[in-house]
Amino acid sequence: MAELEELVVSGAELDKKLVAEILMPYLQLDQDSCDIRPTNEWKQLSQEQKILSYLLARKAMVALRFNIDGEPAKASEVIAGTGLKSGTVYPALRNLLENGIISQSKQGKYSVPNYAITQVKSMLSK
Repeated sequence: MAELEELVVSGAELDKKLVAEILMPYLQLDQDSCDIRPTNEWKQLSQEQKILSYLLARKAMVALRFNIDGEPAKASEVIAGTGLKSGTVYPALRNLLENGIISQSKQGKYSVPNYAITQVKSMLSK
């Protein structure tokens, strides 16, 4: 029988191993230029999967102490970072937000909350 204590998690804790496992096939992080470099497998991802990969990569870069302007990204940064068109990114961000897979700050920036990382993993494995 489960104990109540087993329900307790930390929203601040990042499972770095899980994040690496999710991102490894799709991109690499350049520590010198702070760029996210897509691999060949990146091309096989859907638009939403690319957005999730990009946002999760920013989370990883912050955890690795890369010199970037924080984890959350503006829509314009998502567009630039993924190479997707704005007409694709805005509806995809809205859909991901409505489904609770990403969150939006008061400043209008987007990120993947730690609690949604397992959802991102299942979405990327489809």
